[in-house]
Amino acid sequence: MHPRPPRTRRSCAWLLDFAAVVGVATLLGWLTFNRISAQLTDVTSLAGTTAWEVITSDGDLVGAGQDAGESVWRSAVNAVWQAFAALVAFTFLYHFASLALMGRTLGQALTNLRVQRRHEGAGRPGRGRWAARAAVLTMVDVGWYALACCLLVGGAFGLSVLCWVVAVAVFALNVLLALVGSRRSLADRLTGTTVANAWQVGAALGRLGGALRRRGAADGEVPAEPLSPA
Repeated sequence: MHPRPPRTRRSCAWLLDFAAVVGVATLLGWLTFNRISAQLTDVTSLAGTTAWEVITSDGDLVGAGQDAGESVWRSAVNAVWQAFAALVAFTFLYHFASLALMGRTLGQALTNLRVQRRHEGAGRPGRGRWAARAAVLTMVDVGWYALACCLLVGGAFGLSVLCWVVAVAVFALNVLLALVGSRRSLADRLTGTTVANAWQVGAALGRLGGALRRRGAADGEVPAEPLSPA
């Protein structure tokens, strides 16, 4: 069995990875609101209307006809949906690419952690296992929240609330599993992997000491010289 990684380092690794996702989400949000604002400039009757007012209007925009209002609202909703789809795609690709290339995410690399199969000697996880792990991580971190937000802007308030409840419950369960007991998250359990220390300092020093002792013993062996005749 692999030793369990410290809670602090695993939490820091997740925060570093999630910071990258938040950065991309912020950029996508800025681009989306500017995209919607640019669409409003084509409708003179909606001058002064903000992107947020369009998204939450459900097509009922004061100052615009019904057809024009619904058209602008649908365009705004599509822009929001596309932004959330791009965020989900980025999160999946970020996890899959880093796992497939390095066997760990960037956050785990910075905190001296790595992902491997649960049982020692089982070999390195393949791309299918990395893809499954990336998919689980994506759904836990942003997938359910993105779906809830898309349903909300689309007018499906009841389903949106249900998705929010599921999102919070899944996230809380994942945190609980990752920090207590065997410290194996949902992604660990569903893909047969585990997070372990990438480099054991004590074990490395022990191997280094053993190598030095063996070399010293070999250097100390001096071949016996033949005795000269009296």
